[in-house]
Amino acid sequence: METNFLGVLATVLAILVPAIFLVILYVQTASKSEE
Repeated sequence: METNFLGVLATVLAILVPAIFLVILYVQTASKSEE
């Protein structure tokens, strides 16, 4: 059970971290092009 929980947690982090990183880059690019 503990291994399964850690596996799910690792999977969620592996998906969320790059997604958040891409969102930040997109927001920075969008704000720069607006100026």
